[in-house]
Amino acid sequence: MLEKIIEGCEKLFRRYGIKSLSMDDIARELGMSKKTIYQYVTDKNDLVKKTFSSVLSCNEEKCNLLDKVAKNPVEEMLILTREVSQQMKGINSSVFYDMQKYHPEAWQMFNDFINSFVYNRVKINLQNGIEQGFYRTDINTEILSRIYITMMNLITDHERFGEQEYDFSTIYNEIIKYHFNAICTDKGFKIFNKN
Repeated sequence: MLEKIIEGCEKLFRRYGIKSLSMDDIARELGMSKKTIYQYVTDKNDLVKKTFSSVLSCNEEKCNLLDKVAKNPVEEMLILTREVSQQMKGINSSVFYDMQKYHPEAWQMFNDFINSFVYNRVKINLQNGIEQGFYRTDINTEILSRIYITMMNLITDHERFGEQEYDFSTIYNEIIKYHFNAICTDKGFKIFNKN
């Protein structure tokens, strides 16, 4: 039942944001009573934390499978890009702002995921890409990994991209183009341009 609640809440939060939904709204949209929901969570904040914890765990599992699917580091990054881009489509622009302002523990979990897990994945991808000749040898993987994370954090910056004319997916795709143009060798560009 908790899984059903979390799955439903993820869709609701993506569509409407977090703050705009009351527990009554959530119960009504999920077709269950608040009493049922409160058997699994203590309050809305707990619900938000559990929902985003589930989302992050799922994303981590998907990322860990990339090694088995991708043929090379460029392809790995492109598969990841498509997945993230798909997840970002249609997400309400207030989600990150609401989480940051009203649910700091969930926001901290999100930031920890980006600054630790994603950072390490990017750094390993860069190192593998250099070793295999897909990325330039004159790049500093430590610095570029941090720059990548900083650019990812810009997407969630409500002041820069709050009531935006671009959706998160479009912004993310532009960041990825920028990233690949900075790091790829001719060998890497061939794969990037093919996809």
